[in-house]
Amino acid sequence: MTDPLLEVRGLDVEFTAPDGAVTRAVRDVSFTLRRGETLAVVGESGSGKSTTALALLRMLPGTGRVTGGSVLLDGRDLAAAGEDELWQVRGARIGMIFQDPMTALNPVLTAGAHLDEALRAHGTADRAARRARAAELLGLVGIPDPERRLADHPHQFSGGQRQRILIAMALAAEPDVLVADEPTTALDATVQDQILTLLGELNRTTGTALLLITHNMGVVARSCERVLVMYGGTVVEDGPTAEVLTRPRHPYTAGLLAAVPRLSSPSGTRLTGIPGSPPDLALLTGGCAFAERCALVEERCRVKTPPLVASAARGSSEDPAVRAACWPAAEHPAPLPAAPAPARVDRPRPGAVVLAAESLRKTYRGRGPRGRSVTALDDVSLTLAAGETLGIVGESGSGKSTLARVLAHAHPSDGGTLRLDGADVTRPARRELHAVRRRVQLVFQDPYASLNPRMTVGEIVAEPLHAFGIGDRAGRERRVGELLRLVGLDPAAADRRPRSFSGGQRQRIGIARALAPEPTVLICDEPVSALDVSVQAQIVGLLTDLQRDLGLALVFIAHDLAVVRQVSHRIAVMHRGRIVETGDADEVCERPADPYTRALLAAAPDPVPAGARPRTPHSAEVPA
Repeated sequence: MTDPLLEVRGLDVEFTAPDGAVTRAVRDVSFTLRRGETLAVVGESGSGKSTTALALLRMLPGTGRVTGGSVLLDGRDLAAAGEDELWQVRGARIGMIFQDPMTALNPVLTAGAHLDEALRAHGTADRAARRARAAELLGLVGIPDPERRLADHPHQFSGGQRQRILIAMALAAEPDVLVADEPTTALDATVQDQILTLLGELNRTTGTALLLITHNMGVVARSCERVLVMYGGTVVEDGPTAEVLTRPRHPYTAGLLAAVPRLSSPSGTRLTGIPGSPPDLALLTGGCAFAERCALVEERCRVKTPPLVASAARGSSEDPAVRAACWPAAEHPAPLPAAPAPARVDRPRPGAVVLAAESLRKTYRGRGPRGRSVTALDDVSLTLAAGETLGIVGESGSGKSTLARVLAHAHPSDGGTLRLDGADVTRPARRELHAVRRRVQLVFQDPYASLNPRMTVGEIVAEPLHAFGIGDRAGRERRVGELLRLVGLDPAAADRRPRSFSGGQRQRIGIARALAPEPTVLICDEPVSALDVSVQAQIVGLLTDLQRDLGLALVFIAHDLAVVRQVSHRIAVMHRGRIVETGDADEVCERPADPYTRALLAAAPDPVPAGARPRTPHSAEVPA
């Protein structure tokens, strides 16, 4: 086996708060990465994944600093290197792909300017040579007509194309190591498949080592040879991907896998989330960080951290052991609990149609004489019954979010008919529009962006009650407490602001706000796309329970087909502003009729490693 290209030994990272309190964000993390190897780092938000990646190049934000351990690149310790030495390594030897391309790219610079800046920083002096290389890089990452697209700004590219620009920038200096921090989060299945294929080709053809940070187990199974599982700032399990994903040794790994939705599971299958929440790293003192959520916890787990030990089943240098931070089998005879068998949710049958759309159309007009018009909805018809969930899937730009906003009267349609309980509400008068918006509510994709950071949670949840004139002051306060309790939050949280909550908790707040005026239709636009699998399971379960208890009709928009199948009664597939297929959720996923649906299904990542699953014979080529 070749010597490690990158070797991390006992890495420790700390952050210091303004009051002097110290948080150990990363604790004793060790791993190796060889040339041409792919290593995944997985875990919930706050587990230390991104902090570990940033620590490799000493790019930690704020007061973050490396306080222990070493980061050896070809034997040279970057943890002890000076800034001049790090300048020669950043980008040139280790490239970084950041999670959100829209915030990582400067909106006032063109794609060509971004790449030119990267090439100049790494020594390409000739302007013509930089332009030629920039076009070559855009072509390498699969952007059509690269020479022309150099003049386009970030907003003129799709989400997948913006991610490709970041990859091109990271590849500008042909680095030995590529660190990709959640490069496919919130991307459609087909775009995600294209990005992963691109990274795999680069890994094979250039020998670039890949460190992939993700919470998507399907991405891990598809792309990586080894996997490192982090929790509470430390490594709890690592080993070959096939071993870790099929025979996990740590209860946390088993819990993550149990929470992953599977495309093979039928409609109505209940996702199993991990109880509780990740620990506050500032409050960790000793013992196992997972103790409070672990089904196998013992008293000694609370006072002493279990050792990271190798499994007896493996262990040669060519076939490395799975290591797990749990008591050895001889000391801990209780077996790891198996993932529970998927349980079907007892869902009542849908009732009468509450929302019906017929031949909806929506076109966005370009500005100026050369502005290009885009048809977002083209002759869209659908129905939604009381107590029913209609899943809507499709790539970015297919019209899903536009449809959600037209159904909720956030955007007017250009044509067609919309009926609510049989009444025509296509173009309601102002008073009627107020009543329609009370009955049809939206849950947005990004809970932090959709919650006013200056308002308390109580004020946010009560805002619709004020807007629709519901109740007096005392009644609204009682209703806020009831709603917070309904979505699984403590009513005492009403006095806190959104920044003090996790992503999953903020999404619960958004759901509580949408439920405040007692709607009959709830439209959820990508409500779980950026959440960890365990939090995703909790939110999907919450929506299912709310539908059962309140009789809600749900429109559930998502790019994860596995989640859509499990939560939906029926599925509608959108492509270029049209619904190309609709039907029973299981029927659409098992016997798709349209080539586009078959392509979406083929591109969906499966958390079971390739050698351990049958391959569904769908074509992955998306029809034009």
